[in-house]
Amino acid sequence: MKRETLQKGLFTLISFLCVMIVLCWASWTSADDDVPVTCYKGYARIGTVTVFDWRAAAETCNTVLYDCRGACIGCFRDFDYVEDVCVDLRGNEFLR
Repeated sequence: MKRETLQKGLFTLISFLCVMIVLCWASWTSADDDVPVTCYKGYARIGTVTVFDWRAAAETCNTVLYDCRGACIGCFRDFDYVEDVCVDLRGNEFLR
């Protein structure tokens, strides 16, 4: 009897912690942290998208904008630099 009670209490505690982790993660990646990204194909500006994780900038550009056709990079303003920071499909970061 004690073992079943202990297991039930442990399961409840683990479930509660999992819910709290998910809620904290969801609030950390909320829409308040969106990043406007400009999509470029070569030197041509194709359009603008919004991402919640700057590392997904190029992937989002190429998924959302038809004219990219898998060849766009995503650039965003990082106020630590004078130039925009860009990300290609491989996840490489560089300044533009």
